[in-house]
Amino acid sequence: MRYFISTSLFLFFSFFLHAQVGIGTVTPSPRSVLEINSSSDGGVTYGGLIPPRVATLVQRDIINPGFSDVGMLIFVEATGCLQLWDGDSWENISCVTVATPEIWINEIHYDNIGIDTGEGFEIAGVAGTDLNDYQIVRYSGNGAGSAVTTGTPINLTGLLPDEGTGYGTAATLTTLQNDDEGLALVKISTGSVVQFLSYEGSFIAIDGPAMGMASEAIGVVESNTTTAAGTSMQLVGTGSEYVDFLWTTGSIATFGTINSGQVIN
Repeated sequence: MRYFISTSLFLFFSFFLHAQVGIGTVTPSPRSVLEINSSSDGGVTYGGLIPPRVATLVQRDIINPGFSDVGMLIFVEATGCLQLWDGDSWENISCVTVATPEIWINEIHYDNIGIDTGEGFEIAGVAGTDLNDYQIVRYSGNGAGSAVTTGTPINLTGLLPDEGTGYGTAATLTTLQNDDEGLALVKISTGSVVQFLSYEGSFIAIDGPAMGMASEAIGVVESNTTTAAGTSMQLVGTGSEYVDFLWTTGSIATFGTINSGQVIN
């Protein structure tokens, strides 16, 4: 019995000491110590591999590798370079131009109790972004699932300021309608629609730069019976791009500054 238990334990630990490791697969190649499958659900969804990243060369140097660390990989965001440690110094394997995240609509106010006041929208994004290449096109819904452009496009101007973390905001005060309306953020140089948001419902644009596109309903609304003057619909949360945040309503308007409850980094 003792021999049987000893043999079983030996075989058990030998298996795990010599077994190959698979992520997203139960049949990793026997010739690889690690195999990563791009899909873990049979091809319904896919993912990639992100190497370890540091923001700056200063952060990279804190690693302080030695000769025995030859082969170490790191991606430096500031230079856009994937680097390999050769035992003595870091060598660039490949460098790319890192894209700048697009700006986004960060705050909206269109309705409140009594006479509407302080209506408008706010743009947020990387500090230094030239807003002269962007415009807002307003869409008016008809309650039947479609929308047409209304008014003249609003051309944005200036550069986004740095409000402390490399990001900033810029506000435009303008009249917005109280029913289902959409705001299309358009990049003028390419004619591309960066964002197409709407409130009080979603619809399909039947003209203008967003023609054929479905708007993204932000999921919160304002009302002339419940929304206090001086408040707005705002994005909150922590992140560095639009998808990192959530829409809320009822907070004090912060047009021209990063929203309360929002950290952009």
